[in-house]
Amino acid sequence: MATEHYGRLKLLFVDDAPHTRLMLRELLRNTDWPHAEFADGVAAAIRQIQTKPPDLVFTDWQMPGESGLDLIRAIRERPDSPDPLLPVILLTASGGAEYVLGARQAGANDFLVKPISMRRIIERVINAVTRPRPFIVSPFYKGPDWRRPAQPAGGASPDPLPPDSIVLPPDFLLLAKVRGDPTAIREARERRAEAIAIVSMAIAATPRVVAPACT
Repeated sequence: MATEHYGRLKLLFVDDAPHTRLMLRELLRNTDWPHAEFADGVAAAIRQIQTKPPDLVFTDWQMPGESGLDLIRAIRERPDSPDPLLPVILLTASGGAEYVLGARQAGANDFLVKPISMRRIIERVINAVTRPRPFIVSPFYKGPDWRRPAQPAGGASPDPLPPDSIVLPPDFLLLAKVRGDPTAIREARERRAEAIAIVSMAIAATPRVVAPACT
């Protein structure tokens, strides 16, 4: 039986503040991720994702120039994005409803309200591994399926999807990597590659639509 080891996952943290990156390095020093990667902005993060692809990205929301929302949209919608399905957790200073909605509209997989702690980082990583959401591909949105699930007979139905939408089931690639099962990893990578091809075709066929950002 494969042993679960979360240290098999590559994490990328994106934050423009040097003191925050230093604090994160110290938090991670004696964890499963002492060699996590860091980027000081969106451009550096995109280069990192293209050259040394991570399994999971944590990004600050408020950064000079391009924001964390811009990074998520670049991952989801840029034609040169190597993996539009890459899980992204958005770090926010507020957990207000408008910020949660903004994160979801941009395509975030999860969000973490500051202050940051190691316990809460671990919680988000475990959630990304064990509870991945389906991925929606539509002309107006590419990202995790945030619709409410179907209810038992007689209950509420899921929110309707926009026309021409595709729902891709979770590939469980992170779970396969955590368990270290070569066969499961290979099969999950094949599913991810098929999903990336579908998203890439959708990106090529539709104009980029920018969702509203919170201020």
